[in-house]
Amino acid sequence: MYQMTQLDADVIVVGGGSAGTAAAVAAGRAGASVILIETGNCLGGTSTAGLVAAWYASMDGLGCVYDDFVAMLDRFGAREDGTFNYGGMFNAETGKLVWQLLAEGVGVRVMFHSTPSAAAVSAGRVQDLCVVSRAEAYEVSGRFFIDASGEGDLCALAGAQFDKGDPDEGRTLHMSLVATLFDTGKLVTPFLPPGLEPLESDEELPGLSGPHPMADGRFYLNMTKVMGHDPTDPLSLSAAELEARRQLARVVHYLQRTKCPRHMLASTGSRIGIREGRRVLGDYVLTEEDVLGDGTTFDDGIGVATCQIDFHSLTRPGMVGWRKRVKPYGIPFRSLVVKGFDNLLVAGKCISGDQVAQSSYRMTPTCVGMGQAAGTAAAMAAARTLGSIRHLPVDELRRALADAGVELDPAKHKAFPPSEESETPDREGAR
Repeated sequence: MYQMTQLDADVIVVGGGSAGTAAAVAAGRAGASVILIETGNCLGGTSTAGLVAAWYASMDGLGCVYDDFVAMLDRFGAREDGTFNYGGMFNAETGKLVWQLLAEGVGVRVMFHSTPSAAAVSAGRVQDLCVVSRAEAYEVSGRFFIDASGEGDLCALAGAQFDKGDPDEGRTLHMSLVATLFDTGKLVTPFLPPGLEPLESDEELPGLSGPHPMADGRFYLNMTKVMGHDPTDPLSLSAAELEARRQLARVVHYLQRTKCPRHMLASTGSRIGIREGRRVLGDYVLTEEDVLGDGTTFDDGIGVATCQIDFHSLTRPGMVGWRKRVKPYGIPFRSLVVKGFDNLLVAGKCISGDQVAQSSYRMTPTCVGMGQAAGTAAAMAAARTLGSIRHLPVDELRRALADAGVELDPAKHKAFPPSEESETPDREGAR
């Protein structure tokens, strides 16, 4: 046995992706002491480590944290617009640094290479976490906790209720490993390792789209599609990572023989992109009906989602699925408050919602907005020594968010994408 090192802060955030880092920055700006726990070695999550450095949501009215992130990217000259999607892209490596600078600037204590392994819970309150890293253990205590792990890991450890996948068979949206290619300046010799079947046509490609030209001359590939795996099961997730690289080898081999004869792999995401894991049960479940409504609003709305329903087929490869443009709609604070807990919030793609709704609100800009709301709420509750997050006056939270640049009226946001070109009618086929 070894003795645990004790750490303590007002707000503990689990997950250093876009939502979690935004939550930590917002809480720090509101005067709270913050510990941010991240399993990887950088901040930004899927959008940086995973190379999904693209914006699939409208970018206005999301709050000062998002605005400052984008503004600093611009200072570095690390952003480009309109390469192949409506929202543009940014340099993922620079994104890692920008998130780090924003967090460090407000005194957030970042714990990389760290994973919560247990949660102590008493009377509906998370008391502390056991966090392990490199054969060391830490007892991390806090007043309020935010689960921004993407897959609801903290909530699962704490015993919270959650849903996962479709209601029939529990199938989650597929995972993808993103990659880029660079031009070698000469013809390359395609090679496919033994045991892998060559692809012979575009129709056989497993993933979504690509190759897309980037401003720096590389090609962007979102061309793997790993289905039938559970991202919350370590063995299944490992199998998904392995399958993704096998798919990518076949895709690159095909592209070298057809569209990209001079190109080789430049980079791949250091982690597979997970679209859907656990959806934690909150005080309110955001539903498909809410998303398809006429700009649904909530009295406790703390942000707005703008992206289309982006529901990829759960069983078929390729671009098939259901995509439908929606009117911007509100996200209620109750969907961030974990049912049965007084000091536990969620932010990002693991908030309380059904599978179809999640396919819309899971996009990075929306997650940043949710993170800012959760971090602000936790800091306000900690400063007032509230016994429950539910005792925080929502009107005061909304005013604080509005003062911080969050536009809370869905009618003042723009739907994404700006046209209906991407819509597909095959809703039932998406299952």
